[in-house]
Amino acid sequence: MKKIKKITNIKWKDMVLSYIAIFIVFSALTLLVNIHRLTWVRVGVQLATLIIMLVALALYTFFSDIAVMESVRKTWAMFSTMLVAYGLIQLAPLWEYVIYLVPFALCSLILSLIVSGKCGFFANFIVIMLCFMQDINWQVSATVATENFFYLLFSGVIEAVFASFVLGKHYRRYRYLIVGLVLGIISVICATISYAMFSDEWSWVVYGLKAACSFSSGIIGVMLMFVLVPLFEKIFNVSSVFRFSEIATSDSELMRRLFEKAPGTYNHSLTVATYVEACAAAIGESAVMARAAAYYHDIGKMKNPSYFAENQFSGINPHDSMTPEASVNMIKYHTLNGLAIAKEYGLPKEVQSAIVEHHGTMVIKYFYLKAQKYTDGTLPYDGYCYDGPKPTNKISAILMICDAAEAALRANGDKSNVEKIVDDIVAERMAFEQFSDCDISLKELDIVKSTIISTFAGIRHKRVSYPDIRLTGEK
Repeated sequence: MKKIKKITNIKWKDMVLSYIAIFIVFSALTLLVNIHRLTWVRVGVQLATLIIMLVALALYTFFSDIAVMESVRKTWAMFSTMLVAYGLIQLAPLWEYVIYLVPFALCSLILSLIVSGKCGFFANFIVIMLCFMQDINWQVSATVATENFFYLLFSGVIEAVFASFVLGKHYRRYRYLIVGLVLGIISVICATISYAMFSDEWSWVVYGLKAACSFSSGIIGVMLMFVLVPLFEKIFNVSSVFRFSEIATSDSELMRRLFEKAPGTYNHSLTVATYVEACAAAIGESAVMARAAAYYHDIGKMKNPSYFAENQFSGINPHDSMTPEASVNMIKYHTLNGLAIAKEYGLPKEVQSAIVEHHGTMVIKYFYLKAQKYTDGTLPYDGYCYDGPKPTNKISAILMICDAAEAALRANGDKSNVEKIVDDIVAERMAFEQFSDCDISLKELDIVKSTIISTFAGIRHKRVSYPDIRLTGEK
């Protein structure tokens, strides 16, 4: 049965103030746009409409996309994107055909990358409905402009659906050329339907201009996305798949430092990344985010690399002359050291979380058993555990399993015990309730286990033995 994630991270005061602030901003913009036609009734209708829209947005994020409600950064990234989209639509009166140039799917394109697809669609929908209701509320008469109103609503909703759910998100930028072309084609179809529905006489010149502008809107949307996504990433400290793709490379500055100072840890991280990426893809999580988290999860070991077995090439183990308690402190601090390094290099929040969560509150077994030898009776676990926190998302949970599995499978010489080793690792972490704070299901854990086993078979595949003979250059 899938566990229900506890709702404990919402900063209600900050969130309420954020919604009040965006209500004030939208209200001011709406009234400013229609300042020459203000009446008490129309102002009241507009403000009531805006309140309803924002309440609907808050309820949607609370029940369907709680991660957005828990993050003030993501909430303001969403609001800012909505304001940009709203502003572009307000340019429509500048020219008869500007409405067809507006990239209605801009909210969906940007928010699908830096927040989530579900949030992107609904925020896009709210902007379209707000502009539609505003135009209807402040119009003098429903004449020629009626076609534009219909196109705004019809094309806006359809494009938002395609941009958020059908097209998905990719970290290969060339794919977004296809996204722009598809959105352009959808806009042309919507423009054709709107023109045919409201025009008594067909004009190929008028239709051609509208179709050309509509097709261009898809490309314009993608171009604006590439400009605004890096800007919003910097302002709101959020990350897109592009950012994760940029840092998930072995030739980054931080990874080069890891290779120089802790080569064993470096190679361990690359191998863990292979497991984590495969597992994330298998359960529908972001593979590129998972790879980035795995690459940097042990960067804290750069502080004292010789205290970790994978870097002890000389055969000297400093723990031999230390008490188990001192060894435990040295080992568990690599997560805090890693977090400090990650903040210094500006790594994404998701990677920082993975660094401190990938051991959860598990017992540091080797030194606990070492201390147990010198203790009469049963030694309590307190003092021999990582400080946590436990994994709060699926990628951190996957990383926890894969990190332990890679080390255990590397140390194990018997390939026939692979399934038992992986099962024991997962069972042990479940016994210590390490997955209680994230929403990974038992079914997904089974998929993770089977993926690790199949990935291990690929990594440790057999090779043909080379003959022990040296050939010369001549036959």
